[in-house]
Amino acid sequence: MFWKYLIFETKLLLLNKKNWLLGVALILFFPLYYSHYSKLDMVDLREEKNEEAENFPKILDKFPGSVWQTEEGKEIRSNLIQQSSLLNMQRLYLRNEEQGIFHGFFGAGPNLHKFFDAGLQLNELRLELHRRGNKGIQKEYIVPIEEIQKENALYRYHLEHELSLIQDQFKASNYIPVALRQISGVMFCLLVLFAGSSMLLNDQQHPSVVNGFPISFMQKAASKVGVHFVQIMLFLSASILIGSYYVSRKTGWGDFRTPVLIYQDADFIAISMLRYLFLMFVAFGLIALLLLFTFLLLNLVTKNLYAAIVILLFILLSPQLLLAVGVETNWLYPLEFIDIGAVLSGETAKEFGIEKLDFKHAYSWLVVLNLIVIFVLYGRNKLIHIQKVETVPIQSS
Repeated sequence: MFWKYLIFETKLLLLNKKNWLLGVALILFFPLYYSHYSKLDMVDLREEKNEEAENFPKILDKFPGSVWQTEEGKEIRSNLIQQSSLLNMQRLYLRNEEQGIFHGFFGAGPNLHKFFDAGLQLNELRLELHRRGNKGIQKEYIVPIEEIQKENALYRYHLEHELSLIQDQFKASNYIPVALRQISGVMFCLLVLFAGSSMLLNDQQHPSVVNGFPISFMQKAASKVGVHFVQIMLFLSASILIGSYYVSRKTGWGDFRTPVLIYQDADFIAISMLRYLFLMFVAFGLIALLLLFTFLLLNLVTKNLYAAIVILLFILLSPQLLLAVGVETNWLYPLEFIDIGAVLSGETAKEFGIEKLDFKHAYSWLVVLNLIVIFVLYGRNKLIHIQKVETVPIQSS
């Protein structure tokens, strides 16, 4: 009987025009957002390195003379001169690579290997100055530790996988992670809530038909959530595939080994675009399940569709709302895992000042929250069932 009910719910969902419109909107997002993304001015690596090199004369000019005379000041000066030398070597390697001098036939040529090695040495010198407190260096010329960590992760990834650093940012392999980060958070939550808003509509409008299925409440709940979950994930998969194909026709597929930076254990690591896509897809699945089960629970409690949506949105947005009025919200950090794109990029950890807000903890918390909501849903139904049994009058024989 469970399978008959599942087929029944599937047929109802397939006839739901609203959900199909939501699916079409999600699919159209990728090509539509690309029209904006393709017009952005990307930072050119040569310009970035040239700007960094131009800062060194300014750093030395503004360095306090009193510090130069000290032993520590001489060591800092030596450090800065080494940094300037390594940076100029990076500029030379980039220029040689672009001109095809000693270019490797496969993957990154020797010049880029030297470029990455020089970059790692340069960043180690920068970290040394951070350990010294960047004494005598103007604040605007200090490279943040976070940026150093990100650059080191990218350099090591490129060295390990023999990838060229100079890539077209508008190809599909570079665009898809950016588009997924745009969907993450409130946009995806609204999509799930609107898609699941009609889960109990048929039950309320035709109670006699639905009550005719002799299956338990939890089986009905699993069926409703299950079919909506599958539809949402299919829409998401279709949007990624169609969006990738659309961009590939414009600029090409790119290299799906392209690195994407993620935050892990208070540091940054570089992973392939395909692995990033897998992590985001699994996270979207866990988030969709959590929202659907929670929405089902609130809808049963409030008996009002719109009230359930408003309450759930208020709960999800409460950390930002409380933070905006100056209220400490660190204890609400599990709710921030809903925006998985911000968690993977490290923005959430930076905003809350909590190092453990990385993707490992996000996945753990999403699983735990799903189990809690399912347990509450099951417990509520069990309690109602017990109360009904106790209030049924005993018939005399």
